[in-house]
Formats: sequence, C-alpha cells, structure tokens
Amino acid sequence: MIKDYISYLLSLESKGIKLGLESTEQLLEACSNPQRQFKSIQVIGTNGKGSTSAMIANILKEAGYNVGLYTSPHLNKINERIRVNGQAISDNEIIKFIDHYQKSIDSLNTSFFETITAIAVWYFAHKKVDIAILETGLGGRLDSVTACNADLLVCTSISKDHQHILGDSIEEIAYEKICALKKGMTCISWNHTTSIKDIFNEYSQSVNAKIKYVKPYIDKKNVSLNGSHQFDNEILAKAAIKELVDLNISSAKINKGLSKVLWPGRIQKININPNVYFDVAHNEESFKSLCNFSNKIKGKKILILALQKNKNIESVISEIKNTFDEIIITQTNVRNFMPPLELSALFDSSKVKVIINTQKAIRNYKKIKKSDNIIIAGSHYLGTEISKEFKISFDNI
Repeated sequence: MIKDYISYLLSLESKGIKLGLESTEQLLEACSNPQRQFKSIQVIGTNGKGSTSAMIANILKEAGYNVGLYTSPHLNKINERIRVNGQAISDNEIIKFIDHYQKSIDSLNTSFFETITAIAVWYFAHKKVDIAILETGLGGRLDSVTACNADLLVCTSISKDHQHILGDSIEEIAYEKICALKKGMTCISWNHTTSIKDIFNEYSQSVNAKIKYVKPYIDKKNVSLNGSHQFDNEILAKAAIKELVDLNISSAKINKGLSKVLWPGRIQKININPNVYFDVAHNEESFKSLCNFSNKIKGKKILILALQKNKNIESVISEIKNTFDEIIITQTNVRNFMPPLELSALFDSSKVKVIINTQKAIRNYKKIKKSDNIIIAGSHYLGTEISKEFKISFDNI
C-alpha cells in the first residue's frame, strides 16, 4: 500500500520546481497551520546546510528536547527527510497525511517539495516537538520552508550552485538566500566575503532584522564527521545554540551532542578493506573539501563520479584530476542526470573511464587492493544503489 502513496508523492515531481510561498501557505492553512505549534530554526546557505542542521538537532536532543529535523533531498527513502529525535517518519504517518489532505494537495496543485514540507511540519506538530530544524531546499526568498516563519535563521557558507535558478553571480545567489530573513528576526551567519556581507547587511537593515556573523576560531573539534569543513559547520551550530538563550544548554551538553552526530553521505565511510567513502559533493566548493580530505588519506584513490545536469564543476576539474589516481564516470539513473560521456569529456584525461551501469561501477570496489580507497561522489541520488550494494540504511541517525 505504501508504494501507492509514495508513487503519488513522487508523481508531484512532474510539476517541477515551483518558486513562491503562496501554495505552501495555503496547504499549511488547510492543515490548521501546524508550524505555529512549535519553535523552529531555518537553515539557509549552499554547502553544509544538512550537516549543520543535524548538529543543531543532535545538541538539542542530547539536552533533552523533543526535536524535529527536516532535510532534503533523501538518499534512499523519502522518510529520511523527516525525523523526530533521529527517527525517520513511519510509512503509516505519510499515509495518514495523504488520506487527510490529498484533496487539498490536488486542488492547490502543490509540488512535491511543497507537499513534503507540509507533511514535515504537520508531523512535528503531531509529535509535539519542542523545536524543529528546517533545512531550506533552494535559495530562501521563494522556498517553501520560508513559509513556515521560523524563529531563528542560520546561514552556512555560500557558493555557486543552482545558478540556472538563483542567478549567475555570488551576489545574486546571496540575495535570494538572505531574503528568508523576516522583520525582527536574527540570523546567525558564517563570516562571508565582503560582497556577500554587503548584500546581507543592506537587506537586514531594510527589514529591521539582525545578523550576527560567526568567525572561525581555534578550538577542539568535537564532531566526528570527516572533513575539515565540518569544523566550520560545528562552529556555526554552536553559535546557533548559544543564541537560544532561553534554553540554557551547557557547553558539556553541546559538546556531547556534537560528538554523537551521525550524518550519512558526508564523506561517510561505508566499507573497510578497501576503504569506501560516500560523499554527496556536487558543486565546486564541496568538491574542494572532498579533495582536501582525499589528499590526506594513504593509498591509491579512485573516484566514482556521477552528476545531475546543471552542475558546474569546471573550475575544480584540474584539482580532481590531481587528487585521484583513477576516475570512473557513471550516472545516477534518476531525473536529469548528466550523460556519462558528456561528463567524461570535461576531464579529457587518460585517468578517466566510463562505466554507464551504476551498479557495475560501484561494484568496482571488489576488484581493488584492500589498501586502496574508493570515493563515490557527485549526487544524493547515488544513495539508492549504495544502500543496495552495501546493505546500509540511511533512515535513522
């Protein structure tokens, strides 16, 4: 039965990406505005949104709060997007929502993401969460999550991604994101470049809101997620928690919560002998972080790579070629993937070979030396094949 309901939800993807808050607001209204029943934190930015959201949620959970976490996209199952205290929403709850509100979904013609956002906040209200962490899907100004009117905004690093929607320049992208900031709201933000901060400061003044920039500092890294970039996300998560002064969470609880964070698909080690890592890096900045990590590991390094269309990594092609000894190009088999031959042409290197069958490409790990390393990267949509091959679940964290 659940397959029919999931198929219905996935069929909404045919509507494409819908920009704007009106449909989401109307669907939330039909659900009696569940977003008003709990506090929430909205996370915007380009890279690190999911990791930072998971860190904030786990700190709050460790401190004894009932915590909702809404992220996107999923790696294998839709349920992963919606969690309470780390546990993914059950199939029965998804069925219950659709049974109650399908008429509204259809009459309002809401998209997949608009509908999933409504399911998330409805479920959080149903589970009586104290606070929810809501990861923005795309941009901020016109993203469904912004319709939930969060109490606090958190902004991670900003770089070029989704240029076909958000704009070609970093300043245009920054503007789209900071427009999630509402009157009287506070934004805890990464310490961006001057051009981004100018955009942020001008906008925040126009809506009478406040921005507090977090600067990097030398401290012990508590989170165990791979990659030095996770230290930046940890600093931001700590600052967000400290902004919630009414919760009065001790440093000990913060550090303990960070030490227990699990976040799949972020340079996640999924096999030993040989070491196999899975990373959802899909833009220039995230590939720089992946290369930085990969350059520190010993042994031969093989990259298995698949991308979606509209992903531009040309500025880091040279860095990727210098980092990896071999590059296997494949595809995601999910909507709008970049054809492997088109992707391989970007590299123009003898290091590159194409294996169109995704499963076959991933199974390549069985043929290499135990001292070698495989890094599978480029898309969340590789998660389904990885889950099958390595018999791992991404549901609960």
